[in-house]
Amino acid sequence: MKSDKFTKAVVIVLFCVVASYLIFSVTRFSGDSFTTYKAVRYEVGDGITTSGFLVRSEQALTAGSAELVVPVRDEGEKVGRGQTVAATYRDEAARSRQARIEALEEELAQMRYAHSFSGSDLDSATLDNDIQRQMNEVTLLAARREFSAADKAAEALKPYVLRRYLNSADAEALWTRIRSAEATLNELRAEAEAESGSIAAPVSGWFSGVADGYEAELTPEFLETARVTELEHYNGIGRRETGAFGKLVTGQKWYFAAVVPAVNVETLEIGDRVDASFAYDFYETVPMRVERVSDPEDGRRVLVLSCESYIQSAVSSRIQSADLVFSNLSGLRVPKTAIYVTEGSSGVYVLEGAEAKWKPIEILCDNGDSFIVKLDKTSTKNLWPEDEIILTTGEIFNGKVMVK
Repeated sequence: MKSDKFTKAVVIVLFCVVASYLIFSVTRFSGDSFTTYKAVRYEVGDGITTSGFLVRSEQALTAGSAELVVPVRDEGEKVGRGQTVAATYRDEAARSRQARIEALEEELAQMRYAHSFSGSDLDSATLDNDIQRQMNEVTLLAARREFSAADKAAEALKPYVLRRYLNSADAEALWTRIRSAEATLNELRAEAEAESGSIAAPVSGWFSGVADGYEAELTPEFLETARVTELEHYNGIGRRETGAFGKLVTGQKWYFAAVVPAVNVETLEIGDRVDASFAYDFYETVPMRVERVSDPEDGRRVLVLSCESYIQSAVSSRIQSADLVFSNLSGLRVPKTAIYVTEGSSGVYVLEGAEAKWKPIEILCDNGDSFIVKLDKTSTKNLWPEDEIILTTGEIFNGKVMVK
């Protein structure tokens, strides 16, 4: 009898506990609707888009009294002092004759190579390996966008292919053809000797066939003191006719100078790194160094950046548009409405199971309607990617059971 009464008492007590919890939950959580926002990785850059000038140490090249000048160097090609940079001709007929000479010289080189092995026991496997090696070189150069070098490598491949399919029966006919080509070549050279010449590089440097007439004005020395109004004087410039057929860039260090809003560069210091993405000529982002930031004038400054790489891509153009990135911040993006400040520390509540868990954060920067916060993987108690951040207008605390 006593046992039955004890059992009933336990049941009544448990019922009251459960009922109290349910009543507490209903009154506690009613109206506390919430949503979640996943913490995601985010990267933000501080920078500007602007237009400016490429400046180099350069020397214009002139041809004197030559009637027709044809550069013989590729754009951006390194040239030593005294090496030929251009050929000169009396008229167009002389130029055509020279083109015929060059084509015949190339053809002769290929035929001589093939004939030199006509009596040898060089096997096909060896030639096939040579051909494969040459083809790989052509492919690699093309992938690097070094098209001039790729074209030369493709020309060098021709005699290998010719030799691969030459048999001993063709040797005599090939020799006759070689002798005939040599005689023709000698005649053409004799005719061309008095009608053509060449121009040598006065200094070593990187060749460009583009000369705009500002080689002696827009110089590194000019940028050392240039003011906003002085640099803006060159806005809208075109090419000035000076009689130059090209130029030599005589220094590996080159510059990008632009007039920019003063507020955008007020934190930059000499030596800081800036990543520049140019509109053309360059195929990747160029790391540059802050060389100078001028004093402000009407809310603007002259920004001068420098680089000692990629000179082959920097020899031609004068005016360039560029995206300049001064700094990059990466972290987690968190809505501002999800952030709480408790005892002087900022943090968010994330949903773990059915409970709200407090996680501290370190704010890196303001990103409009959100903050970028630091991603700290040293502890699981910190905010991690894919954590479900709780957004609610109701009361929230660490350990609160979240019921939708």
